[in-house]
Amino acid sequence: MQKSIENKATRRTAMRRAGRVVAMLALATLPGLAACGDDGTGPVLDTALVTGTYNLTTLSFDPQGSLPAIDALAEIGTQPQLIIASSGSAQIVYQDPSTNLFTTISGSFRTTVDGARVTFDNTSPYATLLLSRRMDFVLDTITTPRRLLFDAAAPDGVNRARLIELAPELAGEQLLNPVPGDLAVIFTRS
Repeated sequence: MQKSIENKATRRTAMRRAGRVVAMLALATLPGLAACGDDGTGPVLDTALVTGTYNLTTLSFDPQGSLPAIDALAEIGTQPQLIIASSGSAQIVYQDPSTNLFTTISGSFRTTVDGARVTFDNTSPYATLLLSRRMDFVLDTITTPRRLLFDAAAPDGVNRARLIELAPELAGEQLLNPVPGDLAVIFTRS
């Protein structure tokens, strides 16, 4: 068990480093990648590099680092799509398996030095996908198709009730609400 946790921690550290390396290589090697930011903070990615439709291909959560990681995407049983528009809006659409209704998670985005910051509206149901209200994704421009990557501590933690709904085996665990832990999210461009 200890060896499994150590291997997982080593893989997670390697993935974070790879994401940073990819972002730095992209900034150094791709022409036209950086443009002046409108907020005076310096160069940011060109919006055209980030806009498009992405499929959620990875969604996992490691609660508090002491429990097994949950493959939340497999539990959701559908593939949410993230649509990023050049107007600065962002939206995730998916069919909720518990209600069979389509769910829309609305928000906005802005480019950053190495990716995009997505901010979901306060009233949108972003917690149903274990997401935080504001998330900074690294744009992987090296692989084809492009990917938006997040692999770090969940900024807001995750909603305890939704986590237990997706992973009923955690119902007997003493978990905070929101539950702290590491979140891995990958959106792959369609």
